[in-house]
Amino acid sequence: MAKNDVFLFSEADERAFCSMLLRETRQYGVVFYDLERRITGWSAGAAFITGWSAEEVVGQRTGMLFVPEDREHRLDEHEANTAAVVGVGEDERWHLRKDGSRFWSSGMSLPMRDDAGALRGFVKIFRDATHLRARTRYLENELQEHVRQQQHVDSFVGTVAHEMRNPLSPLKSAVQLMSLPSVKPETVQGLLPVMHRQIDAIERLVEDLVDMTRVNAGKMSVVYEQATLQPVLAQAMDACRGQARQRGVDLHLVAPSVPIAIEVDTQRFIQVLNNLLNNAVKFTHRGGNVWLTATVDKTHMILYLKDDGAGIAPDLLPKIFDAFTQAASASSGRGAGIGIGLSVVKEIVALHQGTIEVRSEGPEKGTEFVVRIPLRKPQGSEAEL
Repeated sequence: MAKNDVFLFSEADERAFCSMLLRETRQYGVVFYDLERRITGWSAGAAFITGWSAEEVVGQRTGMLFVPEDREHRLDEHEANTAAVVGVGEDERWHLRKDGSRFWSSGMSLPMRDDAGALRGFVKIFRDATHLRARTRYLENELQEHVRQQQHVDSFVGTVAHEMRNPLSPLKSAVQLMSLPSVKPETVQGLLPVMHRQIDAIERLVEDLVDMTRVNAGKMSVVYEQATLQPVLAQAMDACRGQARQRGVDLHLVAPSVPIAIEVDTQRFIQVLNNLLNNAVKFTHRGGNVWLTATVDKTHMILYLKDDGAGIAPDLLPKIFDAFTQAASASSGRGAGIGIGLSVVKEIVALHQGTIEVRSEGPEKGTEFVVRIPLRKPQGSEAEL
């Protein structure tokens, strides 16, 4: 009976365990090797995991199990040295099978000593933990994605706060001026347009946020109605003239002279136009221009919204319709913004079974959005109930 303060087992148990571990168990591989790291013993589990039989490996160095890049760094030698000095060489790394494939090995090397305490060799116990490695990588990727999403959210929240302060500051100043006992009526009248502009900015921000939640929940839909293209375009242009005038940007509308009948969700369609126009004005320098050009073919209306403003960097161009892109790309040259308006625009256009694309030759070279929407409600489209 083997006995001390730590363990207690019979010699029969010891023999049974060794036989099971070396001859029957497939989940764990056991390799015995000498001081020159030559393999002297090979268990059934080692054969099962690696594909090599005992006859093929006995006499070979343990480096045969290590991948080339690890052999180059002599990590097989390092594992044995660690076991000799520390008492155990724990390791997790890629190992090789007979067919050349790799598996993630998790195990340890232990020193074996004679009765006098002299080192006489090592035993390496390992298992195939490739499935755990894959799960770990998956969790690592999930964590990285969570960190990225959290960074986007943090950036988004900070940008929303900044965007809210922009209109709130002049609103607060206007209210304070209007509260003064000596304020003149003409001063109040002069402050009202300022207040209206800032309220409109806040309203657009809130609408973008609400629409973003609808998009994420899959609850945004369209209600088709008959309209005429030119008045709708003019209405959208008129809504943006105040901002354009304030920033010193000229707006230009070019549309067919013959009335064009369309079927769209008018309010959503105007929302698309307003968002694109406001963006164009926002990123166009004083003295610049924004053009809205409309044309039609047999089935679609095609809208070209072009500016000669800040343009879009090449690395940002493929992501411009992604939510939070602008907020997460402060150095992109696109200025401040919550970065969800264009994602909402893309969703509205898609609900009309249309397409939108963006073109820009780079920073300070202007931007052009091209929108294609069917002239008539596509068959099978569902109206909002």
